[in-house]
Amino acid sequence: MAISISPSFRDSKLDSPSIDDVIDVYEDRVRNWLLAPAKVLLEQEHCEPAAFCILLTYFEGACSYARCQSSKNRSKEFFSRGFVDVFKSSNVPETLLLRVGELLYSDARCGFFHDGMFRERVYFAEMNRDIVVTLPKKDGVLDFQGEIASVLIDVRRCYSAVLRHFDAAITRLRDHQSVPERDAFVGFFKSQCDWEKVGPVIGLHEPTAQNCERALAGGRQNAADFAVR
Repeated sequence: MAISISPSFRDSKLDSPSIDDVIDVYEDRVRNWLLAPAKVLLEQEHCEPAAFCILLTYFEGACSYARCQSSKNRSKEFFSRGFVDVFKSSNVPETLLLRVGELLYSDARCGFFHDGMFRERVYFAEMNRDIVVTLPKKDGVLDFQGEIASVLIDVRRCYSAVLRHFDAAITRLRDHQSVPERDAFVGFFKSQCDWEKVGPVIGLHEPTAQNCERALAGGRQNAADFAVR
């Protein structure tokens, strides 16, 4: 039974794969399981918060693959650093960007996934900037070290920023002269979803086994199916 490991590829893609085969799978997963659905939502009315929820899943993973390190037990750090990397060309001081990333981790990422909704400091609007931060003034001047009162987000512009960041990351990985970066990427990808490991045995009723293909996201799975009596 052929198994889909990404929208465009079956498990045979990772039979003795080249580095570019692995990059193909990674790019296909992020581009079509994450970025494309976010774009579809942005074309619907009142769906900006839902689209931003999807985009929030990008930052931590982007940092992990840039560093080729697991974010286990360091989720907030990797999320915030990934956020900074996406928006570092915005002329906002990096120290403030890092604080905004930490706020979005707690009030947006954790707010949505733990409370079912964003918390009180996160708002959405169409603007001429990706993100606007509300800060207090000190002696008539913005206090960049002051407590952040709110973060206003233009989700469409944020989507474009994430897309540009991902395109640039893939372009770097496709550069065959970047040997250390490409080797490190493949090693990390394999540590996260080892396509050579034998997967679980899946028990299915005969009609289900005959008509269903399991789309498993965690790398190649060598599944054996059998009829349950």
